[in-house]
Amino acid sequence: MSPENPITRPSGPDGLVLEAWGQGLMVGSLVVMAAVTFSNMKKRILLHKLIFAELILAMPHGTFIFAKPPTYGWYLSVSAIGLNVSWSLHNVIAWMKNKPFLSSRISRIYIVTVLLAQPYWVLEIYANFAFFNNLNRLFLKTRPLEPLFRDPWWIFTTCSLFYTIKREYNFSIVELVTVSPRFGIMLVAMCLSIAFIVVDTCAVLNVFQAGLPTGIEPFWKLSFVFKCLCDTVILDDFKTALDRMREYWIRKRAQSADIFLTNRAQRNDLEGRQETNYSSRKGSGVPRAYFRV
Repeated sequence: MSPENPITRPSGPDGLVLEAWGQGLMVGSLVVMAAVTFSNMKKRILLHKLIFAELILAMPHGTFIFAKPPTYGWYLSVSAIGLNVSWSLHNVIAWMKNKPFLSSRISRIYIVTVLLAQPYWVLEIYANFAFFNNLNRLFLKTRPLEPLFRDPWWIFTTCSLFYTIKREYNFSIVELVTVSPRFGIMLVAMCLSIAFIVVDTCAVLNVFQAGLPTGIEPFWKLSFVFKCLCDTVILDDFKTALDRMREYWIRKRAQSADIFLTNRAQRNDLEGRQETNYSSRKGSGVPRAYFRV
């Protein structure tokens, strides 16, 4: 790399302020979400622990703006390792949440492809270190590939969830949001995260000129914050959350005489809730409903 154009901490006011704002937003959001996760997590549930770890691992990368050369390059590169691990962990968490709705074959393909993507992240860690410590410019070639090795699984999970809600459950998105505003927040956060994925991809591919230093873009931070919000706002897997909302919706409609439950369905529902593996079986605990005509 030419010593005439060293990569260093942003010095221009626009780049410095924007990067500081982005890092402050990311760290502040992660701290709040980590506190909420910790206060609601159950110690014996692995999924909750992984969500908490995902948040903690990413925090240090939101503080490198305070470092100055020569510490800046080292601190940025080392903190990026935790961020990259957090990104891969997010895909594992998405797999665990969506797994009850996936066939065995699709589930295996999902997790195997996540594992196959890891060599890229090893290369990215080196490229990041070499670039920000002015050793070489390999990062300029690996960075445009980042969305390809980070986001397809999340996009698939989002599409799969919307499809499942439409196909497996008897209420619309509006009814779902009415029953559980929390679930509605998660769906909106999913859509926003994908929107910022698209913007970030366009930025690194120079589809539009952001006018920012290389490697300093706020868009991936916004996408990541919304991804983590999806994990935090509903800690359990999607099926457990949807089944609980479905049951609540049916009983609420039954109380208003819009629908009625068969005695057999009520008995099966009660027995289903007593099963220890209630939340892991597809369709368990969802009582059969009939509309009055």
